[in-house]
Amino acid sequence: MTYELTLKSADVPEPMLGEISLGVLHGGKEVAGIKLSWNRAHFTGRFDGFAADLPVPAHPLAFVKAAADAVNGAKVTPDEPISSVFGRTTLTFNL
Repeated sequence: MTYELTLKSADVPEPMLGEISLGVLHGGKEVAGIKLSWNRAHFTGRFDGFAADLPVPAHPLAFVKAAADAVNGAKVTPDEPISSVFGRTTLTFNL
């Protein structure tokens, strides 16, 4: 099943400090959200939704991992800003 990602917000002042909020869409409708934040000491991934009720039920961590992999896989260079990635392509992932 293919899900689309949208960038709701991003605040990444430096590579080792940041926060992003993503929407997870299916069939043109937002079905969940993912919030990622990190600093030099911690990484936090939060899944907002009920993964068991989505078109393809999966553990919430599967959604967080797939979203992070989609964003990082779409970068032209490792330091490309996340907003730039979403500005030039539509990001999707499959579960």
